[in-house]
Amino acid sequence: MKPSTILTTLGGMLALNTQVVTARCYGSGTTWPDQNQAALFVKEACHNTNGVFTGGFRPGQTKSMCPRSGGYGLLSEVQNLGNREFDLPDGDCYKHLTDEIFARSHDGESTVNGEWRFRADPGNC
Repeated sequence: MKPSTILTTLGGMLALNTQVVTARCYGSGTTWPDQNQAALFVKEACHNTNGVFTGGFRPGQTKSMCPRSGGYGLLSEVQNLGNREFDLPDGDCYKHLTDEIFARSHDGESTVNGEWRFRADPGNC
C-alpha cells in the first residue's frame, strides 16, 4: 500500500471515531455529596435491564432520574436531540453521565455530536 493510501485510510478511520462534545459547567449550587455513589446510580440506570436510561429514545425524548444521597436529590438526564428513534449504547450512557459527575464539583451538562444531551445536577430535584 502506498503511503498516501495509508494516510487517507487512517484519516478516514479517525474521522469516524471523532466526537464533538460541547460542555457547560454551572459552577455554583449544591456540590456532589458522594460522586462515587452518584456514579453507581448512573451505572444501574444505564446497564441494568429496565434501567431508566435503557431502551429506545424517541426524537426529543428526555429520560431522567432523581435518586437521593446525602439529603439531596441527584438529577441525571439524557435527551435524544436527533430526529429519529435511537437506543443509546449502555457504555456511552455511563461514560457521558459520569463525565458530568466527575469533571466538576457542581452540576453541568454536555451535548455530544449534536445528537445527545447529558445533564447531572445535584440538589435540583
